[in-house]
Amino acid sequence: MNFFRSKPTQPAKVVSDHVIPLRAWDTALAMKGTVLDATLVFQDILDVSTLREGLVKLYSTGNWRQLGARLRSDESGALEYHIPQSYDDVRPAFIFTNAQHEVPVESCPSAAAFLKTPNNPTILPSPATLNGLSRGENAPTKLEDWIYADHPQLFIHTATFLDATIVTVTFPHTLTDVMGIGIFMKAWSAMVQGNLGAVPALESFESDPLTQLGQKTPAKKYRYYDKVLNKSQLLMFVGRRLIDSFWYRQEERRTIFLSADSVRKLREQALQELSDSGQHGCAEFKRFVSESDVLLAWWGRMLYTVLSLPPSQRIMIHNALNLRTSLHDSFSAPENVYLGNCVCMSPIFVDGQQLETESLGSIAWRNRQSVAEQQTPEQVEAITALLKETMEKSGYLALVGEPGMAMFSSSNWHRAGLYGVDFSSASPSDRMSSIGKPTYVNGVLHSHLSFRNTFAVTGRDAGGNWWLNGVLRTDAWEGVERALKSLG
Repeated sequence: MNFFRSKPTQPAKVVSDHVIPLRAWDTALAMKGTVLDATLVFQDILDVSTLREGLVKLYSTGNWRQLGARLRSDESGALEYHIPQSYDDVRPAFIFTNAQHEVPVESCPSAAAFLKTPNNPTILPSPATLNGLSRGENAPTKLEDWIYADHPQLFIHTATFLDATIVTVTFPHTLTDVMGIGIFMKAWSAMVQGNLGAVPALESFESDPLTQLGQKTPAKKYRYYDKVLNKSQLLMFVGRRLIDSFWYRQEERRTIFLSADSVRKLREQALQELSDSGQHGCAEFKRFVSESDVLLAWWGRMLYTVLSLPPSQRIMIHNALNLRTSLHDSFSAPENVYLGNCVCMSPIFVDGQQLETESLGSIAWRNRQSVAEQQTPEQVEAITALLKETMEKSGYLALVGEPGMAMFSSSNWHRAGLYGVDFSSASPSDRMSSIGKPTYVNGVLHSHLSFRNTFAVTGRDAGGNWWLNGVLRTDAWEGVERALKSLG
């Protein structure tokens, strides 16, 4: 082992680059510690040169050129964007690679499992199974791969087959969240179609609307302010998670397929349970308890069971809330789309016994209420104030709850609309169904952080089927398999 290995050095500064500090939210530990791959599988032959030309045109439009920014760390360790005045072959605006496979896509074992829609709810392999096909040879896996190289923000890799095309966007979480990548993909596809009117203007990287919101309402107005963990409570919470990881060392991320029929039945069950209870205002819940609410409730109840938690265990089910969809004026009619990280938590607090005894509909309704309560202008301002306050003090985003709680986290990629990305203009196919639209969306996180007991809803395909993936300790997946069989 070389204990005297020299520290890598950053590329020399280019004097003509425009330097912009990263927004505070984008520099949280969870963002700096994570790189994401968003992969779209098209069972169509797409013209790669058309896709690339669409990107060139997009990067030539307004602030979209800022996506070519290079990440740097200043003398104090703070992250900066260094944006070139122009791009060329030496300093490209994006990295675009292509791998050609002169075989049908089904002949690749790593892809075959995700190409055919199963008949029933089932567990499929890890999303990382696709890495060999979805990532270019030098695609980054950590933030340092950008800081110590002169790379633009986005790496796009295409893999072409005789009957399919796989498109992957690799990006650092410091740049944006999945909703932001959805915005980028829609702008890219609009440019490929030549529909310039559908390409939104991009908010400049210099703009920081969340920090501005955080100066309007005191953090103490946040409805969960009294539940914010202090430093000692946070250490206790982290310690419990470390003990769990030590006791159950093996964990796996797997893909879950839920048929349209099984999700429809779950939602009908939830609505019927709420109707029978006579609570919550029948007209209201029928409008607002979504399939996503029901999936979150189903996941929470299932985790409580498969992890064999005691009825007294306090649990926070934490759903990522996209502030772009809030009721705040700053987001209701934006002039420009915002590509930075723009999510916060929408938690519900229960104990194990409640998950065991309450109906699926009741738990789903709890989530819908939490989302509605946190979308008000005052709450959006208060939570941005809280997160700004904690980031300035510690570099961490605030965590609410109790130090002894179990935390089940979720994020909903469905709202990013990745299954709706339309590259039909790049498809010479004469098939009349799903031309140029993905049949499967894959998501991979590269991180040293633990994502145990989390799941992501990657979306609903054209057939109405839902795709999820989650990380659990290995022994728990047997329980998930039993739960899926019960959905039939």
